[in-house]
Amino acid sequence: MTLKRRFIAGAMCPACEQMDKVVMYDDDQGQRWRECVSCGFKDLLNEQPQTEELTTRVNQPRIGEQTLAHETPVEVVSILDPKKRH
Repeated sequence: MTLKRRFIAGAMCPACEQMDKVVMYDDDQGQRWRECVSCGFKDLLNEQPQTEELTTRVNQPRIGEQTLAHETPVEVVSILDPKKRH
């Protein structure tokens, strides 16, 4: 069986650090591989990496607050018509 290899534009080889030399292909078992055509580096792609969310000012509560600033409770707003008086 011939494997259909596709170049990944802008990808850099993690081993030799050359750009635009990495191909991607699926093998007979359905696993996805990447391979450098320059140095021969080859590894199995993990399409769902296990990473934690980076700590930023947006996803951390402010000092003295219990909830995040963008998680304030929803409040109902009544719009009054200035021409209509009760």
